[in-house]
Amino acid sequence: MSIQTAKFKKLSALVERRNFRLGVTNGVVYSLGTYFISRSTVIPSFFSHLTHSSALIGLVSQFENIGWYLPQFIAAYFVLHLPRKLPLYRIGWWVRGIALFALAAVTLAAPHPGALLILGVLCYGLFSLGSGLSGVVFLDLVAKTIPATRRGRFFGLRLTLGSLLSISIGAGAISLMLGHFKFPINFGYTFLTGATIATVGLGFMAFMHEPRSRNMPDERTLAEHFREGWRVYRHDKRFSAYLNARLLMGTWIIGVPFLVLFAHQRLGFQTRHLGVFIAADCIGTVAGNFLWERLTDKVSSKACLEAAAIVGGILPLIVLLYLWLPLPPILFASVFALAAAFDAGTSIGGLSYLIEISPEHDRSTYIGLFNSTMALPCFLAAGAGALLDLTGYGLLYGLVLAISVVSYFAIRRLPPLSSR
Repeated sequence: MSIQTAKFKKLSALVERRNFRLGVTNGVVYSLGTYFISRSTVIPSFFSHLTHSSALIGLVSQFENIGWYLPQFIAAYFVLHLPRKLPLYRIGWWVRGIALFALAAVTLAAPHPGALLILGVLCYGLFSLGSGLSGVVFLDLVAKTIPATRRGRFFGLRLTLGSLLSISIGAGAISLMLGHFKFPINFGYTFLTGATIATVGLGFMAFMHEPRSRNMPDERTLAEHFREGWRVYRHDKRFSAYLNARLLMGTWIIGVPFLVLFAHQRLGFQTRHLGVFIAADCIGTVAGNFLWERLTDKVSSKACLEAAAIVGGILPLIVLLYLWLPLPPILFASVFALAAAFDAGTSIGGLSYLIEISPEHDRSTYIGLFNSTMALPCFLAAGAGALLDLTGYGLLYGLVLAISVVSYFAIRRLPPLSSR
């Protein structure tokens, strides 16, 4: 081996380690920040003070998922032919940061509840939209810089360390602010803290070194981009099978926004108790990741998704038991742990599976198409809220249980990937 080749390999290893550290730090700090605006606890509780419509609460609670998923296929159109895509991530960074600080500002201003509802929806929606601008770039960057055998650990460290910080810092701080101040000032300070931490966290990934991609697809018109997406879905049977299974699995999320409402309405929990649920959420992420990253790296990403589907089935069972039996209220925190474990499992296993089946030369198209389509189940949360108002919790969580069972068998039928 020549000296020049040895130096190149050493430099490449240093760059890889630097990117790994920056990517993990990005995930850890951003995860801590977003617990202050958690879509499963803080956001539903905040909007429940402003509206009695479960449909609206359910829909707004899914804004972050919708904003992450929906724009990505269009975003892929603008960047798929570019050898470097980090500039779009940096735009999304600024959009998200400005929107979060605006949400904190309007909440601290404490306008009329009707005005706060409208402005809160707009600011949170803008933050969520900014996530989608960065999504394609994020996954493409992970695919280019993190080896397949380390992706489970990469995603696991991001979630686990972020959750440990949230247990030790976030849960206590959120409970203190929500319990010490009156509404809406308590949520205003909570949002401001989250905006500061999350914006700093996003900045770490903006400074990663992005290798130039080779063998890029030719620039195409928007119409050609949509036709290419349809061609991928029709002709790549492995991709279409995965997308169909994940669409079904993604429908499970319709039950998550109403867990906080159940705790408030049926079990007597108050806003100041949200820290307990956030701590349970963090514990679920840490415990789940202990399994998910090992399953993904040592067995397969498909095995991780199968296990996550089983966890998803336990949550609605517990909610249904609370409808039938006089269980201790504090044990209800377990459903937030299960929801977090399910989310972590679908993230670690699902993202790894998607990256593995997406060809390098057209990865942005695959990722964008998958993520934009995955926004569709999130819109069903509004219908789930309407169903809740009409029929109650029993039918809703019975439906979530049925979705979990069918999802498990859909994942089982996915084609296996190459062994590690």
